[in-house]
Amino acid sequence: MLAGLSIWHYLVGDYRLIALPAAVACLLLITTLSTLRRPTRTMDYLLLVCGYLVTFMQLPTLDDFHTLWLCALVVFNLMLLPLSPLLTLALNLVLMPAWIVRLEGSFAAWNHTQPYLTMVAIVALCGWEFQRQRALARATDPNDPDCDAVNHHTLHERLEGEVDRARHLEQGLVVLILHLPQLDITSEQFGPRAQLSQLDLLCRAVRSRCRDHDILGRQNHADFWLVLPNTSESGALLVLKRLEQMLDNIRLTDTIPVTLCSCLCTLRPGETWPDFEQRLEKSTFDLNISCHSGTQALTPSS
Repeated sequence: MLAGLSIWHYLVGDYRLIALPAAVACLLLITTLSTLRRPTRTMDYLLLVCGYLVTFMQLPTLDDFHTLWLCALVVFNLMLLPLSPLLTLALNLVLMPAWIVRLEGSFAAWNHTQPYLTMVAIVALCGWEFQRQRALARATDPNDPDCDAVNHHTLHERLEGEVDRARHLEQGLVVLILHLPQLDITSEQFGPRAQLSQLDLLCRAVRSRCRDHDILGRQNHADFWLVLPNTSESGALLVLKRLEQMLDNIRLTDTIPVTLCSCLCTLRPGETWPDFEQRLEKSTFDLNISCHSGTQALTPSS
């Protein structure tokens, strides 16, 4: 768009206005190419500053469409700044006198304030509604925000249903408890990207070795529960063996393999959900202790 604006000024013979949009277009092109590999907020800030500069230069030369340019500035603030709607509203109000004076060269252009303030109010309401919808989606999302597993609350809800189903149908139910002892160390040594990569590796390995109706949930930071409905202990051990064989071939770096600690917890005949949940949490705690002390638990939980 900025390159097209420069070409337009060249074609109409307005050579004094070519330099700024052309320079800004080159700057944006270089920044875009540099951020393709690793997106950052720098591009958003730079785009906003460039929009301010171009608008600041164009406003005095406009014969029409003043309202369009002024309202575009309000929308830019909401789209590009990682601020709350209240801060965006305050910024738009603070900048309003500068834009109005720049438009006419004096305070005689206050007739443009009504559409400007109307757009500010609309944008602020849109920002608040967007935040409300995002908070609602985050509160009702059953998935964990960091990996392809259900979150803690959804995990317990679905596991309770599976316990009731197994008791009524007299079927087996096994929960495979998985612990990643390297998760915190990975984040400290290699950063959060490596931690998310390790979570993704585990989830993909589980999805490729389990059935569609098996449930993988994140119990806490480094612990996962893999719910295996209608499964015996021998079947669960077979799933665990396949999972460990797959993770043995995966490396976090060139020399560090993915380490997995695990144990089984089987639903007992006549056991209620609160008792089973308490036993699962105790087994998870014991697995953490044994794993970090150097002893991996691989036998079924009693």
